[in-house]
Amino acid sequence: MADFIDRHFRAVLDGAPDGVLVERGDRVAYINPAYARLLHYPSTSELCSASIRDICHPEDLERLMWFGRCRREGRAAPTRYTFRARGRDQTIVTFDATISHARIGGEVLITTIVRELLSCDGPSFELPVPCVSPLSPRESEVVRQLLTGKRSKEIALDLGLSEKTIGTHRSRAFQKLGLRGVADLFRLVSDRRRAEP
Repeated sequence: MADFIDRHFRAVLDGAPDGVLVERGDRVAYINPAYARLLHYPSTSELCSASIRDICHPEDLERLMWFGRCRREGRAAPTRYTFRARGRDQTIVTFDATISHARIGGEVLITTIVRELLSCDGPSFELPVPCVSPLSPRESEVVRQLLTGKRSKEIALDLGLSEKTIGTHRSRAFQKLGLRGVADLFRLVSDRRRAEP
């Protein structure tokens, strides 16, 4: 019975539309075909024995390794964030990630489910939904930078503003857009772009 469940569970993960990666230590224990495609690999075979260092963008590696150590040590770590990965052709892919972990037989397995965040760089950036009232230029800039995967602290440094001011612009923009948070913004833009012909 356990073998039957294992085969079927693996089939469900293999067929998932979102990328799924399970790590043991800093090594990939499982990766589904969708994750491989997001990184521009033709199959999972080249990634089966990869480490997180092989996948993660160098500028985000320290942060992700820290989160992994926290989980293995039983300390709190974020369950949702963005990070950049390196594709097979060295292109940068930005992911919206949801993370969970389980301790099995004294070992921690970390599961990451990802969706690609499409770039919103450039002057032609437009929000995909009508607003109750138009966003100010600063609110639009904050939203654009959030969609590139930047955190409030990074945006504050880029724009020469305080993190509190960025939070205010972000809150006002989300209120005008009818969104609860960054995750809703990512989903909204990603779903809208997937629906475009």
